[in-house]
Amino acid sequence: MQPYRVRLFLSVFFLVSSAGPWSRQHLTAQRLDEALLSNLEYREIGPTRQSGRFVDIAVPNQRPYTFYIATASGGLWKTENNGITFDVLFTDQDVFSIGAITVAPSDPDILYLGSGEPNNSRSSYWGDGVYKSTDAGESWTHLGLPESHHIGRIVVHPLNPDIVYVAALGHLYSENEERGLYKTTDGGDSWTRVLGPEVEGRRIGVVDVVMDPTDTQTLYAASYDKVRLPFTFDLGGPGSRLYKSTNGGDSWIQLGAGLPEGMLGRIGVDVYERDPSIVYVTIENANKNDMPEEERRQELLDHESSRGMIGGEVYRSDDAGITWEKVSPDGQSIGGGPAYYYGQIIIDPNDADIVHVLSARSWGTSNGGETWESGPLGFGGDDHALWIDPDNSNHMILGYDHGLGITYDGAENWYHPDFQSLAQFYAVGIDMSHPYRVAGGLQDNGSHMAYSTNPSGGPIYFEMWDRVGGGDGMYNEFDTCNNRFLYNESQFGPISRLDLWTGDRKGIRYDDPDMRYNWNAPIVVSAHDCDVIYHAGNKVMRSSFRGESWEIISEDLTKADPATLTTGKGGDGNIQYATITSLDESPLKAGLLWVGTDDGNVQVTQDDGLSWELLNDNIPNNPEYWVSRVEASHHDLGTAYISYTGYRRDDFRPFVYKTSDFGESWTDISSNLPAEPINVIREHHTNPNLLFVGTEFQIWVSIDGGRNWTNMKLDMPVSPVHDMKIHPRENDLVAATHGRGIYITDISLLAELTPEVLTKDAHFFEPEPRVRWVSPDLTNYSSSNFNGESEPEGVAMYYYLSGEASDSVTFTVYQNALPVAEIKGPADAGIHRVLWDMEKRIERSAAEQDRLRDDGGGGRGGGRGGGRGGRGGAPRDNIRYAYSSAPEGQYTVMMSVDGQEQEQNITILKDEWWMDRR
Repeated sequence: MQPYRVRLFLSVFFLVSSAGPWSRQHLTAQRLDEALLSNLEYREIGPTRQSGRFVDIAVPNQRPYTFYIATASGGLWKTENNGITFDVLFTDQDVFSIGAITVAPSDPDILYLGSGEPNNSRSSYWGDGVYKSTDAGESWTHLGLPESHHIGRIVVHPLNPDIVYVAALGHLYSENEERGLYKTTDGGDSWTRVLGPEVEGRRIGVVDVVMDPTDTQTLYAASYDKVRLPFTFDLGGPGSRLYKSTNGGDSWIQLGAGLPEGMLGRIGVDVYERDPSIVYVTIENANKNDMPEEERRQELLDHESSRGMIGGEVYRSDDAGITWEKVSPDGQSIGGGPAYYYGQIIIDPNDADIVHVLSARSWGTSNGGETWESGPLGFGGDDHALWIDPDNSNHMILGYDHGLGITYDGAENWYHPDFQSLAQFYAVGIDMSHPYRVAGGLQDNGSHMAYSTNPSGGPIYFEMWDRVGGGDGMYNEFDTCNNRFLYNESQFGPISRLDLWTGDRKGIRYDDPDMRYNWNAPIVVSAHDCDVIYHAGNKVMRSSFRGESWEIISEDLTKADPATLTTGKGGDGNIQYATITSLDESPLKAGLLWVGTDDGNVQVTQDDGLSWELLNDNIPNNPEYWVSRVEASHHDLGTAYISYTGYRRDDFRPFVYKTSDFGESWTDISSNLPAEPINVIREHHTNPNLLFVGTEFQIWVSIDGGRNWTNMKLDMPVSPVHDMKIHPRENDLVAATHGRGIYITDISLLAELTPEVLTKDAHFFEPEPRVRWVSPDLTNYSSSNFNGESEPEGVAMYYYLSGEASDSVTFTVYQNALPVAEIKGPADAGIHRVLWDMEKRIERSAAEQDRLRDDGGGGRGGGRGGGRGGRGGAPRDNIRYAYSSAPEGQYTVMMSVDGQEQEQNITILKDEWWMDRR
């Protein structure tokens, strides 16, 4: 299937009546107008230093303080002050994964961008081709190659920016035709494939290309023969080879004469700028010593493990590729692995004997390969991009899984910019603290936790985040009975229990060497007994006392197809397959468990594991793909939801289903959702018709139980939404993205936004209680870090107008019967928010007002305007009114619009929890 994104123009159809103070608009379809939600907003809370994967760096020759950085799932960024601050670019496109960014050497305003990350991991996202900017990234034009999906390198002619070469890998999880090396001579108006090897009837992609800096007709290109499947990764084959052209790509020769043959994996190539006869390549040699080529090929076709293969090798040519010499030691895999995730080699532009091979811990040589050192940069880890200043080799920029590093003294010291939240979350958990805490697991950056807002009213500083787990962080689930224990894990199931009161941590993983765990193995803390926790591998485990001991409560719930188990633990692609991917317990009944697996099984038990029922045959048009989520209903015992993702089958359609009879029958509720694989579905705890799905691009909402969906991206960037939680007390939607950190939005009004509400002229939604926090901000923080956004200060009041009112909307706050505050709100149609800052005003006596005027005191204070982010109210009149903090307690609010009034209550709570936060 093609992952074309359908832009839906959602609308609400109305019948117009003349009754009412303005034209009443009656809802005749239950699909929300996307514009109706336009005044809602997310707040981005971070974190930052735990950044995402940086995959490419481009530096204009003419602008030494400017550079561009491409990320795997967080978009494109630019600095013009040498890394002090950054701006995000490329935000109007439905693309978040960047593979390559290149500045035209002859014009620093011309950029070419290749979408889709070329590092072939389990979370490598696709793009839709090549883009061009002629104004230094301010605007972009799509140039085609939509099925290239993953682009490894772009080379632009040094004198003619219209001549461009693009290394296209093609689809990651299937074989397709649009792959190879493409060339344009007209700035991208048209493309010609100039290199596209075919092996065994398969088109092979190209991962790398470089140009001779002194002869623009000479190019080197590396093809890459690989296939990723949900359960394994075929890391090489006979199609991975190095090629050379001396006529601008019109014809090519395959290079050998010293290079390995047979089964090869990823190849990286670089040419020395000062003497282009010197060429280095890094090659993943997938052959095994003493094993015939045919036998090794069959191993790869059968998805056998590649343990014992030769591994990473480095070769050097001093005659422009005619002959090659191996310059890495036998028996040592230079570059380490896995090569599919790295595979780049960089020559110092000022010394041909200094070479870097990027890897988990990059390798380097300073003597042309006579000796090699692991980790010579002394920084980074999981390195993917390295730029070396051609005028000063001590100046380098490194892109890696944890962020970005800049050095000016040859790697003696590094500066790590904390400029933006690019965290790649896999899962998120929430507790019931005041304010509640958020914890989540990140790719290569462990698990981290912070309060969802800064009680002082200031931003959420980076320093407020705590590291609560290591490895690749995954599930984080709180014991919400007393908010004391946090259960989290790293990749493939090592679960631990962290005591947040004492700081003690204990590993509680069930000891079974035959258990298969998913990369992100689900954890559930029972809503009925917080001592009871569940964990899942290919079987479900239950502990009745916080993981101190376990019992197995299921058989293997996966298909366990032997063909998918051949790689086993640690096989090619770093995958364990036939595992449980999602597990949920009904909040209405203890022991009612739903399970989904990566090989497509859906099962349910109603007796805490004594018996299980396989439900696959009951699901219409069941794709039996990777089950991304099971969600038990908060409202009905027999109701549950499941979502599948076809991403790992190269199928980008949405799959989401609902059952109301314990899985005996299912309804497809994907409705009008676009071609975006679904990662998560959530049902609201007070409104069974309010559903949210997180896709690989954004969030969608339904107010009618999934019959219709509306885009709820709002001001959130396009990003994979891997997990979502709804806070039951605060009515916040907490979204964990895999590339842009965590976002939170208030959805209290959506719980009340029914089709019936939308038939009204006006509606005043019930405000959420608000705590008057007691919390002096004692945080020491860096002014250069990104700061997360706290919740707005004040009581949020939402209202809906079906049409434009004749005058502004007025909110009057009463304490008992005494008016203590007045706030004005917008009168145009839609949903709006105003904020009461929890201050009251009392009118002074006439004598006191006269005295203040005579004394020249008082005066008018600054306004605190309403609207989307407004803090509510007219400018202060300090002569007429005395202002003070409104005490904790109950208040009444009257909304007045065109002579009509609606009333709601407000509660200000005392902060009785401030000592718990110390």
